[in-house]
Amino acid sequence: MALVFSLFLLFSVHQSFATKSFKKDDLVEQVCKTTMDPSLCESTLRSNPRSSGSDVKGLAHIMLEVSLSKGSDNFAQVKKLVGNATDPIAKQCLDVCVTEYDLLIDDVNEAIHYLESNSFKEANGHAGWAADEAETCEDCFIELKHPSPLTDRNNLFVHLGRVSRDIIYLLQKKVDIIHRLVKS
Repeated sequence: MALVFSLFLLFSVHQSFATKSFKKDDLVEQVCKTTMDPSLCESTLRSNPRSSGSDVKGLAHIMLEVSLSKGSDNFAQVKKLVGNATDPIAKQCLDVCVTEYDLLIDDVNEAIHYLESNSFKEANGHAGWAADEAETCEDCFIELKHPSPLTDRNNLFVHLGRVSRDIIYLLQKKVDIIHRLVKS
């Protein structure tokens, strides 16, 4: 009897999460309200036509794809800048950025892989690490008191990564709730 009750509760929580909390017509708005940058989240997701028919996992996937695209663009720019750098401090920081962006691309790809396999905790971690890596690139310039040619790019990526992490966290919380209900 306890198993039947747990399964009923599990189904009820799932239905509540899917319908009441996030109605399809305002899913983007509702999800984005939970992120650290609702405006960036909404503008990014609304600019992608796939978001209108997506569930929360689909929105997370779209945000990670945008992050990967921006990260790849930034990485290409960093490699171009490091190749043309004559200032030794700028070159030092750009070398740091090459390393960080290489890691960042791997982390976003890992986040996508883990999201697709419903390993939300791992996806969340990789999305967060990717944001941290872009921040590390920028921090080198700050610490060495040198103007960064990448500030806008790094900051945008940091925000995209953290918004991705915030959306994935919604999925992670849902799984945690379900696991607690099944165990009780």
